Amino acid sequence: MPTLSRLVALPALALALAAGSVPVSAQDGSSEVVTPPAELGLDPFYTQGLSVDGLWITSSSKVRPDTLVKARNMIRAMLAHRPEIVHEMVREGARVAIMAVDETTMDLPEQRDWDKPARDDIVLTPYERENYDTEIAPLTAYEYWAKRARGMGGLLTSGAEENIQAVPGTRYFGETIMVHEFSHGMFEALRQIDPPFVALVEAAFRNARERGTWKDQYMENTIDEYWAEGTQFWFNSNYPAKMGDTVVISDAEMAERDPALAVLLENVYGPIHRLPDDPFWKHSERKAAAAD
Repeated sequence: MPTLSRLVALPALALALAAGSVPVSAQDGSSEVVTPPAELGLDPFYTQGLSVDGLWITSSSKVRPDTLVKARNMIRAMLAHRPEIVHEMVREGARVAIMAVDETTMDLPEQRDWDKPARDDIVLTPYERENYDTEIAPLTAYEYWAKRARGMGGLLTSGAEENIQAVPGTRYFGETIMVHEFSHGMFEALRQIDPPFVALVEAAFRNARERGTWKDQYMENTIDEYWAEGTQFWFNSNYPAKMGDTVVISDAEMAERDPALAVLLENVYGPIHRLPDDPFWKHSERKAAAAD
C-alpha cells in the first residue's frame, strides 16, 4: 500500500464518471455483469459481479459494469500462468471488491468494524510512524482508512473505480493499485500450495535487504510488499523506485537490479509484462515521476 505522502484529494469523481469524461470501451460490460449468486452469502451491499474461474469480483450498484470487466481482465491475466493459484483462492473463500468513487474502505461490509492501527503496528509506513501524532491520532477509524487506502490485499482484495478507470488528478494516478493488492492474495495462496517457492521468495527478500537493493523503498518493509511492489514492476505499472542515482521503473530495470525476484515473478506470471486493460502500463505519469 503506497504512503500517505502520495495521497491527494478525490476531486468530484462521481461527477467525472457520470459525465462520461472517462473513456468507455465499445463494450460497456453490462452484458457480462450479473447479480452475485445467493450461495456466496454476500451482504446486500453487493449487487453486481462476475467471476474468474469461480473467484468473484463484486461491487455495489454505484460501480460501472465496464469497471468490473476491466478488473476481471487484469486479474484473469495475472492468474493465467498458474491456474492452481485461483483454485486455492476460491477454496479459501477469496473475493475481490471494487469501491465506487464515493465509497471508502470501511464502506465495504467486511471492513466496517476496522480500527485504525496502533502506534507500533507493523502496517504503518515510516512516514506514518514518524507523524503518528499529527497524521493519525486525531482521526477516527473511518477517516483514517478513507485517507489511507484505495485498495487492500488479503482474503478480500479491494480496488477503486477511479484507479481502474484512470481518472486524472485522483489518488494513486499513475500506478495500478489493483495489480498490487491482488498479488497479495495470490501470494497468500502460494503460502498454502507451494511453500518451497515461498521460501525462495523469503531468501530473495532477505538478500535484497542485506544488500540494500531497495533501500528506503516500500518494498523493503515486508516480504509481502516486496512481492507486491515487484509484481507492479513486472507489469510496468508501478511508480518509480529511486535509490540514490538509480531509478527503477520498468520490468527490465527491476530484473537487472534484483534478478532473483525477476525469476520468481516469471515463475508465477509467465513472460508477459502487460495486462489487458491495465490503465497505467508504461504511463507517461510514471515517466514524469521518474524524471523528478
